[in-house]
Amino acid sequence: MAQADRDGPPSVTIERPDTTAAAGRAAVMQPATLAIASLFAFIVLVQGISAPFQKDAEPQSAQWIQSIVRDGHWLIPDDAYGYTDRKPPLFYWLSALVAKATGATVDEVRARAVSVVAGTALATAVLAWTAANVGASEGWLAFLFTLGAYGFASRATEALTDMLLTFLLFAAYCTLATLVDNSQPQARAAPRRPIQAGLILGLAVLAKGPVAIVLCALAASVYLLIERRNPIVLLRQRWPWQVVAIAVGLGAVWYVPAAIVGGDKILRIIVAENFGHFMPATLGGTGESSRPFYFIAARLLGGAFPMTLLILPAALAFFTGEISAGKRRAVLYQVSMSLAVLLFFSIASVKRDDYILPALPGIAILCASVFTLDVRGAAAKLRDVIVALFVLSPIWLGLLGLFLRRNAPHINLQSSDAAYYSIILANVGTFGRGFLACAAGWLVAIGIAIFAIIRRSAIVSGAAFGVTALSLSLFATVGLRPLLAATRSVKSFVPIIVDHVKGDQLCIPSGINYELSYYYGAAVPDLANPRCASAAAGKVVYLIATPRELDAMTPEYRTRLKLIAKSNLIGGGGPPALYEISPSGANGGLKGSGGAAK
Repeated sequence: MAQADRDGPPSVTIERPDTTAAAGRAAVMQPATLAIASLFAFIVLVQGISAPFQKDAEPQSAQWIQSIVRDGHWLIPDDAYGYTDRKPPLFYWLSALVAKATGATVDEVRARAVSVVAGTALATAVLAWTAANVGASEGWLAFLFTLGAYGFASRATEALTDMLLTFLLFAAYCTLATLVDNSQPQARAAPRRPIQAGLILGLAVLAKGPVAIVLCALAASVYLLIERRNPIVLLRQRWPWQVVAIAVGLGAVWYVPAAIVGGDKILRIIVAENFGHFMPATLGGTGESSRPFYFIAARLLGGAFPMTLLILPAALAFFTGEISAGKRRAVLYQVSMSLAVLLFFSIASVKRDDYILPALPGIAILCASVFTLDVRGAAAKLRDVIVALFVLSPIWLGLLGLFLRRNAPHINLQSSDAAYYSIILANVGTFGRGFLACAAGWLVAIGIAIFAIIRRSAIVSGAAFGVTALSLSLFATVGLRPLLAATRSVKSFVPIIVDHVKGDQLCIPSGINYELSYYYGAAVPDLANPRCASAAAGKVVYLIATPRELDAMTPEYRTRLKLIAKSNLIGGGGPPALYEISPSGANGGLKGSGGAAK
């Protein structure tokens, strides 16, 4: 582990007027150390970046990037079906620049490159901030825990805006730390701090929207309430208004021109994205992705795993006073963002998995702090039991896999869970890249754990926990996730489709299929589209459909479908297949009046 420079002052320390404990533990990471950490994080996170797209979210993002690269639609990109980008385009701008600089081709790697870089920068920023404000040991543990959380690592190779937003949000919130903790004195001592925070927050607005400002304000309020201080006092200061004004001004660089050019259409999208997603449908919200209030909490616990195992001893350490007073405020400051994310998106009408991402850095810092307790009490003992059980977890998981493969080869699970389960069972006993990466990491973790027992070092045991988490995360990102994508994505089936369809019309039963349209290279309309009715005029029309979609058609219509090619892909609807529609009206004989039942 690289040595940190403990002689210099911390760069972003939350100052406490009543104690110097925090400053005494602070450590400024050297640029060379951070560079090595960044390289390590990049190598870990880039795994699986070339896996095929699946479902709709990433292919639609890739089409928006294509709209910029191919058509020059920098202000308002649109996808193959003509639908406008619903988010501010910073992510798509950066991705388009990457594509233009590397051959003007938008593929999986180029579309995900910005997320990988943002994830690398975020993990490194977690290391630097935690080392400067909590301690060097906690910084390295938080760094490992962040990379070892599958909910974080898996989103580093997604062509979505969330990782970029999370990095900018974390950077802005860290920049605001001294201002929030000691408002008026710090505002005078560091007049450039509000400008820096406002610029970073403005970029976050350009990445996702005004929700970045809301989350920062809510997190700061939660922190002050935990510290039994009145957050309304901040409104009497000048710097919060300066930060918001700069952020709003930078965001207006896109919002104003887009509203002028796009007119009512863009304004409706902006209102729907920023207000409609928060409000319930009964009060004018969009009503999409509406889930129970506990959905975000459940996803957060799962996405932060295995860090969630350490939340209980960490919380207990705060309750019993085992954590030192010098670290308490810095840890609580970052945990406040996690609580703000949980609170805001639990109340919001629209709830999605990706919304949990900004909460993960705070949880990593909280869990890292439990390995440097001042007193060995109940929290420390609980922590040690959890670490021991988790470090040995690959043994239990391996034995469970062998048992299930022999005794329970088929379990009724949801689509994605069933797919993962089948892949795991099929690869038990094999030695693929994912297994080798996991095995190598776990052997290192075992060695570290033995050393921790010999030295009786909690920090070293934390490293064993982090390396074990990292090895399991690599097993998923290197092995399982790419295999799942390859077995579910239509990418491998599209060349067969193109070979048969050639210049004829290809259709889908209903709706929109961004995954198919991305790999096919053009929008594929549904059977309600007039272009799919050309079979009535004696022209050949092809249909790609799954067994579930065929079940939505009448028996009379299904008799007019001639099977051309069938894929071996897996998915909830069954393997898609290519059919030729007989020339007697391509959109008749379906259940309902709008094509295949939706």
